[in-house]
Amino acid sequence: MEFCIRLKHLRQKYKLTQGELAAVIGLKSTAISNYESKRNEPSIDKLISLSDYFNVSCDYMLGITDNSLRIGSEDLDNETADFFILYKRLNKVNTNEIKNYAKYLLYKQEKLSESLKDYTYESSINKL
Repeated sequence: MEFCIRLKHLRQKYKLTQGELAAVIGLKSTAISNYESKRNEPSIDKLISLSDYFNVSCDYMLGITDNSLRIGSEDLDNETADFFILYKRLNKVNTNEIKNYAKYLLYKQEKLSESLKDYTYESSINKL
């Protein structure tokens, strides 16, 4: 998907007029119109401002990827991105196995958390 289409889609998703979006990132309202009609392209600074505002990566804005998450940011840290890359290389059987194991680990984590709460509660009662 091209930048002009992505920009228009995001602007409409956020229910912004071209003028409102331009004001947010410090441009004249005609600049957004020019971006969306392919008459002009944003500078790197404005591209970063747009991606920051919409909380997507510059690669997503430019149509390089369909993944809008920002790797190395609060959205997707590097460790999670590395795991995701490994996960994408697995076949369907192994992805299902990973999902089931993750569910098992969450179950185990919740049970441990409940046990600790019960133990803490019982300890506080015994002290009374």
